Order: sequence, then C-alpha cells, then structure tokens
Amino acid sequence: MKYYKNTELAKIYGTSEKSVRNWIQAAREGKLELQLYEEKGKFLIENTAKNTFTIETLVAKGRKYKNTRGHKVITPLPKFYDLYSPKQIVDIMANLDIYRESPVQYTYFNSGAQRWDKYTQNLLNQTTPNSLTNTLQLLDLNLGYIDALLGDCSGVNIIDIGVGNALPIRGVLEHFIEKGLLKRYIGIDISKELLHIAKQNISSWFKDEVLFEGHIRNINYDRFDDLLVAESFGAEANSTVNLVFFLGGTISNMRQPNHALSTIHDSMGKRDFLFISKKLDTEKSRRYFEMAVQGNQEINLVLKLLNIDESLYTLEQFFDEQKMVRQARARLNVAIAIKFQLYDQERVIEFNKDETILLWRARHQTALETLKQFDANGFELLQATRSKDQEYLSLISKIKTGN
Repeated sequence: MKYYKNTELAKIYGTSEKSVRNWIQAAREGKLELQLYEEKGKFLIENTAKNTFTIETLVAKGRKYKNTRGHKVITPLPKFYDLYSPKQIVDIMANLDIYRESPVQYTYFNSGAQRWDKYTQNLLNQTTPNSLTNTLQLLDLNLGYIDALLGDCSGVNIIDIGVGNALPIRGVLEHFIEKGLLKRYIGIDISKELLHIAKQNISSWFKDEVLFEGHIRNINYDRFDDLLVAESFGAEANSTVNLVFFLGGTISNMRQPNHALSTIHDSMGKRDFLFISKKLDTEKSRRYFEMAVQGNQEINLVLKLLNIDESLYTLEQFFDEQKMVRQARARLNVAIAIKFQLYDQERVIEFNKDETILLWRARHQTALETLKQFDANGFELLQATRSKDQEYLSLISKIKTGN
C-alpha cells in the first residue's frame, strides 16, 4: 500500500502543505476520518479509496466556502477582450471556474502564435529527434500506404486540424501536387494568428498551386463536415477522398480528448481517412517539459492578459503518476478575485492562496492504450507506425460502419 508524502498530496489536489498537515492533525485528534500510517514518528495519509473521497470532499468544501475577504481584486487587461471573442471568453471563464484551468489552446493567440512558429522552425534544424522531425518521419513512412488506400480516386481534399504554421503538412501537399490529386487544402485552428501564418507559408511555398482555406474552429465541439458539402454532390462525389490530419500530439494536451475524437468522427464520411500522430509514454518523455515552459509558446499568456502578475504565482511542473499526466501550473502566492465584464454584466471568479491554475498538460498513453481509445471512439485501425526512436506513434484509421 502506498502512502502519500505531504508534498505529493498538495500537488495533486492543488492545496498547501499546511492544509495537508492540518488534515493529519485533525485525523489524529479524531475530528476527521482519514486512515493514517505512522513511520518513525511521522504520520502520512494512506492511498485508499476512502481517503481519496474524504480529501476530495475537503478540497471541494474549501473552495465552496472559502473566505473571500482579503482577495486581491484583478481586472483583465483591455487587450484580453480585444483578443478573444465573447464565446472564447466564456469558455476561458468556465474552465477557470469549474476546472481551475486555463485552456492551453488560447496561448497560441497574438505573440504566442509567433513564438510557436519560431519554435517549430528551430525544431526543423535540430539533429536529434523531436516532435516535428518524428512527425515528418512518420508521414513519409506512410505516404505509400496512403496512396494504396486511395486506389483510383480522382482527387483528395486535405483537412489539417490544428494547422499551426502548416510546416508538418508541407511534404504531404507536395506529394499530392506531384501526383495531380490535390483538390482542396483546408486548415482548421482556433487561432486566427496561426491561420494567417499558415496562409503566408502556403503562398510562399506553393504560389498559386494551393489555395489555402482557413477556418477558425474549436475541434472540441466544432464539426467541419459543413466545409465539405460541395464534395458530397456531383460526378466526382464518389471518387474524391478526404484525408484528415491531426498532427503534433495536440490531442494529448486536451482536458477531454474523447470530445475531439467524437467531433472528428462525426465530421468524416465512410470513405475518409484520419492520420494522427502523438508522443508515447516512456521514462524519457515523463521528464520532458520543454513544450510547457521553454519558448515554443507563452504558457502564461492568458494569465498575463488577465492581469495576473508573475509575482502573484509560482510556476510548477511535474509528472503525476496517478493521472499519467505531465503538468505545468501556477500556484497562487495570494488569494485573488478576477472581475470579468461581459455583455454589461459582471462576474467574479475567486481563487484562494495556494490554489493552482493548470496551464498545460500532456497525457501519457502506451501504444496499446491509444489503440483502445480510438477503437472505443468508433475508429477502425488500418495502420499503426512507431518512429525510429520509438517515442512517437502514428495511426491511420477510418470510421466504423455498419451495425
């Protein structure tokens, strides 16, 4: 049986070590039903289902009945309201309030888009394998198989989800241009700045050979089948194939990956194919935090726009073995109250001192766990490939049909 260290519990539940010590003291005094383990005179909380339920109840109660006096009142910068749409602001507010999380996709706006573009350009020139070069390798290894799947189709549409700067998909576009099969290239991203960068790159690489179609969508719930209505009719409807690409491991950063898979599934037709790549769980990957904090994006961009100064929090990063997730989060040094103004209405979201705001996550899965996840979400596996260094996995699949 495992026993939690106080620091472990504080990280997992976003509370302070002092709170954990108070729980233990209350349990020793018979005021709280927690199972303890004594080791050399030191009491630790056991890792049991009963203890987990009790702790989660304590944390939830603390949030519900926290004392709001003494909170530092913070008002988001005007730029926050300029940069994000009302719908996106509501989404940010809901995630902060319900999940104590700042959704990572909103860090790719404004300067975050330029930083991501620069970061990926640097990855391309590195000699050691990385997320970009492994993705390019997997795409190259599978182009022949994709050609075989297409058979005698008359053309392909490429739908690029989370387009970024379009660098990963460049070789795929070149391949289908050379074969005379490329019809449409559709880029989908939540960031208009990244769509603009992608459009510029496509124009620079291909001139008039590729017409870039960019659409702002949140793949967690915005389907894209409406973009392909024209291809559902006409003489070539049955000979045009949609190739959907979801590259770079974006799915691992999502709070609810299955929501995105469901959206993609419901946007695809029975003759379409999905290509996805992601990083696998390894001992090495559990120690990898460059994507969270070392320059590919402004991980704290939303906090800056909310006017939460860096002096008000401490950035933490660690691997949670229970949840199998790498995390980067801000632990607040003071209690804060964020005062939002939208549609002439005011809403305040409060955080206690030592509460945390999740800024970035990367879920860890083995290859087998990934295959099971796609199967459970209605996808039929056609091919799975691992990169030469065994760190990355790609899947080619189609939607299941029939009963």
